[in-house]
Amino acid sequence: MRSKPTLRTTGWGIFLAGLVTFLLSTVFTSGFVHGLFQGMTVALMLGAAYLFGAHWRHGRPGGGDVESSEALWLPSRDERRE
Repeated sequence: MRSKPTLRTTGWGIFLAGLVTFLLSTVFTSGFVHGLFQGMTVALMLGAAYLFGAHWRHGRPGGGDVESSEALWLPSRDERRE
């Protein structure tokens, strides 16, 4: 039985693909192919960062819903004493 890919495993896969394209951009030092690999590196790393952030947000207790978490402090919830 195969396990379902999660945001975390997908993020690591995209990160590793970005690392490979970075290494390939060092092999090709000029021209269109070098720029192509550099652009792919940036796009893949940004995609991996987004997926890692989405995993971190959904992995918190409360499911990432800020309003349902009582642990967060808001200045508007302070009582004003005059």
